[in-house]
Amino acid sequence: MKNSLFVFALLFSACTQPNFTLDMTIADGHDFDGHQAYLLGYYDTNSATWLDSVRITDNRATFRTKMPYPEMLCEVIIEDCPTSFQQFRFARGERASFVFDPDMQTLYPEVDGSDASEEVAGYWSGLRAAMREQRELRMALANAEPGSDRAEELGRKSEQVSADIRSRSINLLLGTKSLINAFLAYNMLFDLPADSLAKIKDEILRRWPDDVNRSMLTGISSITGDSIGDMTLRTKAVLNRRAVLMGDLPPYPIESHSEPNAAEPETERYALNDVVADFSLPDREGRETSWRGLRTPYVLIDFWASWCVPCREEMPGLLAAARDYEETLAVYAVSVDGNLNRWKQAVEADGSGAVLTHVILREDDPDYDRLFRLFGIETIPHNFLLDADGKIVAVDLRGDALRSKLEELQRE
Repeated sequence: MKNSLFVFALLFSACTQPNFTLDMTIADGHDFDGHQAYLLGYYDTNSATWLDSVRITDNRATFRTKMPYPEMLCEVIIEDCPTSFQQFRFARGERASFVFDPDMQTLYPEVDGSDASEEVAGYWSGLRAAMREQRELRMALANAEPGSDRAEELGRKSEQVSADIRSRSINLLLGTKSLINAFLAYNMLFDLPADSLAKIKDEILRRWPDDVNRSMLTGISSITGDSIGDMTLRTKAVLNRRAVLMGDLPPYPIESHSEPNAAEPETERYALNDVVADFSLPDREGRETSWRGLRTPYVLIDFWASWCVPCREEMPGLLAAARDYEETLAVYAVSVDGNLNRWKQAVEADGSGAVLTHVILREDDPDYDRLFRLFGIETIPHNFLLDADGKIVAVDLRGDALRSKLEELQRE
């Protein structure tokens, strides 16, 4: 009997002992001592669960948890901190460590002790530079005269960068032991022929026959066997709690059982030469601020967000243009952030508060849906250049294109 109890105790201990450890250190210059930190895990495409919660002491914390699956996409959250790190790839048996730096502008922070996280950080570092170059080349190509020598040269350079991106992604795909990283590489190969993508997909599924995250490729839940549909109520509750901890609005509010309102009529999108109606949004002090109140010959309504990497990369150029053309141009910078603190921190970090007119459009704003439809906001950054009458004279001006347009308008 004693032997049986001893064996049972060993089995119980093995089943409940942590199989993953994450050491976190807060970066210098930040103090979260006494705050609660959370480790959140994502799996099976649209499911989430809390893995651990610890109190930060002396700006350090250690998560110890029982990882329910061999590999999970994980996120670290600190209460009352608008920044989180949500692209960790952690596996059972690992002991990883990282520095939590709220000022770090990267999707993939450096991690020690996690093979997949280290792998993707290196991949993304090189890829980000290539993608930035590709974006600049395509903008230049859009402004080049079709068929010109410059257009042909830009086209060749663009294809070379595309080939580099494909090569990096294929190398990751071939060498990784992480299905999550393989899926990322697969998504970056979107410009390959459909039959090639189908073969790559089949190979990924062959290499990871039992991984819970196969559903990212199959669309079939690895747990229930059903098609991936809406999130479970449990996952929605987890994500609502996550949002509140970070100062955001809950993305999945409790549904009302009242009768729905009549469908709102469709609003046509603004197009070139349309006149934009006046509207006001709250600034950083909460004051309603209208773009009509900006007394310059031209106003640039610029939609952006703190989490949008291209938006942040364009900010120095936009700031320089606003300063150089201060008598001609005012910028009405509309953030679509859900988090007020993160928005304000980004404005301060970019040093744009004294130059641009910053306002915010949040999901709880009654005009949110209407303005999104009117301005056709599908991706950001997205901007509209208006004249003194509110007429749209240009759309999506980037970098030198904005300066060139202003010079052209001043000559007219």
